[in-house]
Amino acid sequence: MSMAWLGPGPGSPETRDPGFTYWQLIAAAGVGGAALLVYLCTMYPDIAGGDSGEIVAAVASGGVIHPPGYPLYSLLAKLFVHLPLRTLAWRLGLMSALCDAAAAAVLCLGVARWSRSIWTGIAAAGLFALSPGIWEYAICAEVFALNNLMVASLLLLAVLYADSKNPRCAIAAALLFGLGLSNHHTFIFVAVPFAAWALWHGRDDLLKPRTLALMAALFAAGLLPYLYLPWTGSRPAAVSWGATNTWAGFWTHVLRREYGTFQLAVAGVGSHVPGSELVAAWFSDLFRQIGWWGTGLAAVGFVASTWRAEWKQLGAVVMAALALAVLAFAGLANLPVADSLHRGIVARFWQQPEILVCAFCGLGLATLERVLRRRGVLPVLAAGLIVLQGVLHWRHMDRHDSFLVRHYADEMLRVVPRDTLLATKGDLITNTVRYLQVAERRRPDVRVVDQELLGFLWDRGRLAALFPEVAIPGNRLGPGGFSAKDLFDANIRRFPIVVCGGLKAGDKSAFATYEFWPLGVCERVRPQSEPFEVDSWLSESAAALPRIDPGQTPQGSWEEIVVQDHWGARQTRAAQLINYAGPLPERRPYLRLAAAMLQALVQQDRTPPALAYKTLAIALGRAGLQTPEDAQQAAAAWRAYLRVAPTDDPMLPQIRKELERLTQ
Repeated sequence: MSMAWLGPGPGSPETRDPGFTYWQLIAAAGVGGAALLVYLCTMYPDIAGGDSGEIVAAVASGGVIHPPGYPLYSLLAKLFVHLPLRTLAWRLGLMSALCDAAAAAVLCLGVARWSRSIWTGIAAAGLFALSPGIWEYAICAEVFALNNLMVASLLLLAVLYADSKNPRCAIAAALLFGLGLSNHHTFIFVAVPFAAWALWHGRDDLLKPRTLALMAALFAAGLLPYLYLPWTGSRPAAVSWGATNTWAGFWTHVLRREYGTFQLAVAGVGSHVPGSELVAAWFSDLFRQIGWWGTGLAAVGFVASTWRAEWKQLGAVVMAALALAVLAFAGLANLPVADSLHRGIVARFWQQPEILVCAFCGLGLATLERVLRRRGVLPVLAAGLIVLQGVLHWRHMDRHDSFLVRHYADEMLRVVPRDTLLATKGDLITNTVRYLQVAERRRPDVRVVDQELLGFLWDRGRLAALFPEVAIPGNRLGPGGFSAKDLFDANIRRFPIVVCGGLKAGDKSAFATYEFWPLGVCERVRPQSEPFEVDSWLSESAAALPRIDPGQTPQGSWEEIVVQDHWGARQTRAAQLINYAGPLPERRPYLRLAAAMLQALVQQDRTPPALAYKTLAIALGRAGLQTPEDAQQAAAAWRAYLRVAPTDDPMLPQIRKELERLTQ
């Protein structure tokens, strides 16, 4: 069989044919295979945090993923759902691993062809594949890996077009442009500069009416996956977002109007963040991803691309795409990057510019070899860079035995009473619980009602189809609609009600009528008018405390939030007991019990929060400090609190005075 379409074979002279040598193909396959092996060895065995639970549950149940719907991802993911392999979440994690491994292989081909060196392609692909920001989303169910494959493929087509000016490359890129937008809107930031350059660079061929019409038709064909949204939105699904089966609902979803079309997070969650702060955060994150060595190589490659004739034109286009991807997203991202969780959410969108940075790393390495004028240095440098990346990040990225998020959801479903109405808030809670219900049919008796989704008019219809027995006392939860109190009033006589994640921000309507008693990481809702037996609650709440092994968790990860909630459940239980005891002398034993709970907490938690020390000292003080040991414990708690206390705590002067009194 002829393989001329692949390009010249081993040892053949370079041509300007848009093909590849055998060695380039072998190198790309090797890099992609090695990346896949790494991902499989470190992949989440089950569900991860963030959007993963919702994505898997929506695809598996035939629903629509959150805006903009990611239809291309949904259609491809359906193929993986039916694989007879391990858990449902692992199967879609496998899809991510395959996409990012393929992205590494494609990047290897692109950089090798651009720099005329196989080893620079291998180095660039290795730096990309083993960057923690890429690695993290290659081992769980997420949409970013498919986007990475699209960006790497677009770069490859641009390299081939610059090299050969073959119209087929530009025509293929038109289809890729549409497909990329069918998966992730941010693809447009990279695609527009490449499209503008290709149309200008090949204007004699591409601007012919027939060719232009073909490219427009292929671009439109790439957008056809969006037809999946109204089709699947017309059927009830256990997990689905929006009313995509209507014209208005479809465009609301595709344009992300419920978040804000030109912003990352919805109002109330997001805030104004200066673009300069986000750009600085991107540069800081780049050092974390590829180190100072990778960043230095990228800088060398960028400079070299401005003066080397064979790199100059495409280098300018890649830099324009990189600048647009970073700057445009900095203008849209309205989440604060000061705290680690929100910074991690924003950093997910820095993956596509990182692909372009890694391409410049390859050019930098090629330039370094030329400056050193030493043959054989490239294989050593490329291998060293890849090994360094893997060694530095393996332990941090290895999730092959991470069941924390899965156990978190398990524990919530374990403790809630039968036929509970579970009012949830927050992606970590809602997504993981619904995943278990869809993937494993866990606790179908529990009716999950997400408070954030209840704020949209379409959610009422979805809930009516899923849970017709649940009374929804209005069109939407929030201003201009019903309150949490209205929801509880309408259902408190029908089901036990449990709240997980607290009440929706600003809704304090229920506090005058209802009490919230801790139940694991959640709270049981009880009418204040009904008698309550605190000793029964003590037994019930002790059994409901989450049974997970906290272990070591990466900073800023969803696992870290799980661990915080694990210890927070114990602190909240003690704080509730303190509130119940109040100033009543006959309830003073409960204060001593609360103090014992908190003492155990600060001894067991490796990094107890400041509030735990403060609450412990308060409990001991209210219990009466009956012995010198009590006074010593209270003083020790205040000292520990002062070491980690927030500087804006208005009680600091009184605390210092109390500590002075206790130590006299």
